[in-house]
This record gives sequence, C-alpha cells and structure tokens, in this order.
Amino acid sequence: MTTADDYLSRVRRAMAGMDPSVREDILRELQSHIAESSTAAGGSVDAALARLGPPEEVGRGYRQVYGYGRAVKIGFVIAGILLAIPTVPVLGITEEAFAPYGLSTLFLVALIALLLWMSAVAGSRVGLYTGAAAAGARTVAFGLVALTQPGATAALGGLALFLIISVLLPVLGWLPGTAKKAWRGPRVEL
Repeated sequence: MTTADDYLSRVRRAMAGMDPSVREDILRELQSHIAESSTAAGGSVDAALARLGPPEEVGRGYRQVYGYGRAVKIGFVIAGILLAIPTVPVLGITEEAFAPYGLSTLFLVALIALLLWMSAVAGSRVGLYTGAAAAGARTVAFGLVALTQPGATAALGGLALFLIISVLLPVLGWLPGTAKKAWRGPRVEL
C-alpha cells in the first residue's frame, strides 16, 4: 500500500458513519487533490500529505461538515425508542417499591445521556427527532400498560412528572447540538 493509499484509508476510517456515496465522492476528490498537489510539489507525495494534515483530523472535519448518513441517524432514533420503553415505571402491578422505579430511572438516565451525546455528535435535528420519538414511545408504552392492566392507576403527581419528562426529551435532544453549533467558531469549508 502506498503512502497515499494508507492516508486515504485512515481518512475513510475517520469518516465512519457518513453516507457511503458522499464518503466515496470525498475520497475520490481527495485522491485527485493529492495527485495534483504532489505533482506541484515536484512528485513528493509526502509533501502533499503533510500539507493536508493528519488523516484523522481531515476525516473528522469532513464528517463534521457533511454529518452522519441516514442509516446511522435512523439507528440513533431506534436506540432512543428502545431505551424509552423501559423508562415507564410499571414493571408489574405491585405496591410501590424501589425496583420498578429504580430500574426505570436507570433507563431514563441512559436515555438522557444518549440524547445529550448524540445531539452533540450528530446534530440538533437528529437529537430532536430522537427525543420526540422517545417521548412518543414512552407515551405509547404507558397507554398500553394502562389499557392492558385492569385496576392499574396512576397518581396525579406521577402522571404530571411522566408528562413533564416526556415533553423535555425533545428539548434535551435538541439543545446540545444547537449550543455546539452556536459556540463553534466559523465553519471551515473543506
């Protein structure tokens, strides 16, 4: 493998999660740029690569500009939905105990951590969609339990807390990506 091929391979790894067609277009353009730049540098591929910078930074820069692909974004939404369902604190109709509420709290913390991380990494739009999908999944799960468990009741305070948390999930998904975008310096065009 040549130095340029190794460099492009490392850039490809750093662009993991991007739309494959966009990633391949970028790599073709980058390969062409390396060839032209090395010709201008008297045939020195190493000089051309040195001017581009570390391949991992180049790949991350492209991923930051173009974002993740649709499959990764859908995977984030599905993960949010799957984590949201067990956040409904009704594992069984029993007297109040730590187990149902403690377990649902752990899943809620995991869901919130996913939303915050994912929004910062994939952007506020993906975070908003995932938060909204998670809120919808929580509501559907709660409704199913209410319909299928005869005699199940919800305390007014618990229902209010459930609704407040459900409404806050899209906000928590949207906020970090928006803040990161606002606090980031001028956008670098690659």
